[in-house]
Amino acid sequence: MGGFLGTRGDFIVDLVMTISGFLPFLLVFTFYLAVKGKYLLHKYMQITLFSIVVILVIALEWDVQFGKLAGISDQSPYAGTTELLIVFLVHLFFAVSSFFGWLWLIVKSFKRYPKDFDFNHKKWGKILFFGIVMMAVTGWLLYWMTFAA
Repeated sequence: MGGFLGTRGDFIVDLVMTISGFLPFLLVFTFYLAVKGKYLLHKYMQITLFSIVVILVIALEWDVQFGKLAGISDQSPYAGTTELLIVFLVHLFFAVSSFFGWLWLIVKSFKRYPKDFDFNHKKWGKILFFGIVMMAVTGWLLYWMTFAA
C-alpha cells in the first residue's frame, strides 16, 4: 500500500512519521495538563501515547522485516553511505534510550501516583522529552534520506 506523503515510503512508514511529528506537541500538551493539576489525565495520556508509539514501532519493524522497504530504500542516493549509517545510529540511540526511559518513568510514576514523588519526575520528564524530540528529528532526517531524496 502506497504512502500518503508523496515519497517512496509506504503507508506504515508515512503514518509513523506523521505521528512522530505530532508526538512532541502532544507531549507538551500532557505537560500543560500536569502544570494545571490534571495529573490523572496527564498520566493516562502519557500511557496512551507510549502505547501508540509501541504499536507503531512494532508495525514499522514488521514493515521493515516483511514488507518491501528494503527494495524501496535501495533507491535512495544515500543507500549504503556512511552518512545514512550515522543518522541511523544516532536515531537508534535516541529511540532505544527514550523508549526504555519513558517506560521506566511510567512504571516508577504509576507505582507512586497519587502519592508525592520521591524522585525528580519533572526533571526526568524533561530529559526524556529532549530524547523523544531528537528521536523524531533524526527519524525525519532518516526518512528524508531514505525515502524522499
